[in-house]
Amino acid sequence: MHRAVLASLACAAPAAVFALLAVPACSSGSHHAAGAGSPDAADATSQADVGAAEAEVDGGGDELAVGDECGSPPYVTLGIVVVALTLDSPDGAPLAGAQFTSPLCPSLVEYSDDAGVIQGLVSQNVPFYGRLQAPQYIPELAPEEIFDASSSGHKIDMLPTLLEGLLLPGFDASAQTAIVIAAQKVTDDGGACSSFDGISFSVPNHSEAQIVYFTSDTIPAVIPDGGATSTRGLAAITGLAAGQLVTLAGTKPGCQVLFQVGTLTGRVPLENGFVSLMPAYVSP
Repeated sequence: MHRAVLASLACAAPAAVFALLAVPACSSGSHHAAGAGSPDAADATSQADVGAAEAEVDGGGDELAVGDECGSPPYVTLGIVVVALTLDSPDGAPLAGAQFTSPLCPSLVEYSDDAGVIQGLVSQNVPFYGRLQAPQYIPELAPEEIFDASSSGHKIDMLPTLLEGLLLPGFDASAQTAIVIAAQKVTDDGGACSSFDGISFSVPNHSEAQIVYFTSDTIPAVIPDGGATSTRGLAAITGLAAGQLVTLAGTKPGCQVLFQVGTLTGRVPLENGFVSLMPAYVSP
């Protein structure tokens, strides 16, 4: 099953620490993680492993069975490669055994294979989001999306649980929801609209939302009384009740901040026990 958009925060390692959540247009073979620095030999090996997994998905993988259907027909075929980020491998390697579920098909449970591949059928033009879970990794919710065509080869990074304490100190996943937002640029030559600082977020009609922003330090910390993003472009929202989908808003002087882009509906699902990941696209 596919959740084309996700994204990744790279782990706190001495080099290339904390890459931001990255989200996709739904094109075959895209990688939804942003990295920093040049990969060393070990990283290159990891990338080769992931590339082989991606080729398997693009090549079609195993024939899909009736049990791989999520929702009602007509369907599109969707495929992802689940990638594990670790301190030793910030560029990631395919993760076997990651569990995928979705409210669109409550009885269906899929697991990534040895190459990290999950593939299946999902209802065409129907709002859809997925959950990913794996031991020692943060349970994740994808943003809500609508797919009108088949797509495959999308990599989704799973973040180690140690990052939960860094990003959300005191957060009780069993009884609370959380949204992690990371800014993305639409163009490299948009001036101030190609930088991630100075963005303020809100949740319309939800005054209970608690929003924090993070520094651009190697290991980001909460900005005391912060009202906008640093150059890291990272924020988190807590205080919202589970069992709903919310719409976010963002502002930056002279720029647009967009959440409804490509397959993304702009809505964020909230469930206790999961961190919802959401990109914010900054555009001139």
